[in-house]
Order: sequence, then C-alpha cells, then structure tokens
Amino acid sequence: MKKQRPVNLDLSTIKMHPAAHASILHRISGVIMVFAIGILLWTLSISLSSAQGFSQIQGYLDGLFFSFIIFGCLSALTYHLLAGVRHLFMDMGHFEELASGNATAKFIMVVWIAVSAVIGVWLW
Repeated sequence: MKKQRPVNLDLSTIKMHPAAHASILHRISGVIMVFAIGILLWTLSISLSSAQGFSQIQGYLDGLFFSFIIFGCLSALTYHLLAGVRHLFMDMGHFEELASGNATAKFIMVVWIAVSAVIGVWLW
C-alpha cells in the first residue's frame, strides 16, 4: 500500500488567511483569561482582607510590571469579547463566506488594537 503523503511539509510556506489568525488569537486570549482569573482573584482577596492589603495592591498597581499584567488581562478580555461577538454573528448565518469572514476578522483586529491603545493610555 503506497501512501501519497508529503515527506517534508514546510510550515513556513503555508499562508493562513485573517480569519484563521482571528480564530487562533481567540483561543489564545481565552487561555490568557483563564490565568487572569487567578491573578485577579488573588488581588481581590488581598485587597479585601485589610486596609494594609488594599494599600499593598495599590502599591503593586503603581509598578510597571503589574500594570503590564493588568493591561494584558484587559487586552485579552477585549479581544475575546470582540471575537466572541463575531462568532455569534457567524452562528446566526452572517459573514460565513471567505471574503466577509476575512473582512470581519480584520475589522475586529483593528478595533482590538484601537481599544488596547486606549486601555494602555488609561493605565499609564
């Protein structure tokens, strides 16, 4: 039995369309949000424990590292929300064609970058 499979598939030559990138980013943002839940619950627990805990979290928020983590959490949440709404529209039968799917994928990425920039300016 002879199998006609590629021997050496070069993945760098495969070009994915924007809808594929949007789908992959949607999954990545979901994973980031799972880890963000733990971080946010930890900060909530410390801030509600005492006045010193609240001051400690305020001190963390003044630092660049923790602000970057909060920015990442908010950015992932924003993208996941936008891509989720896009998927809901696709489930209702809209934007299912390749051209319209790619157009909406590009649109949510542009909106995500704009909203992330606003979040970044707001945090810093």
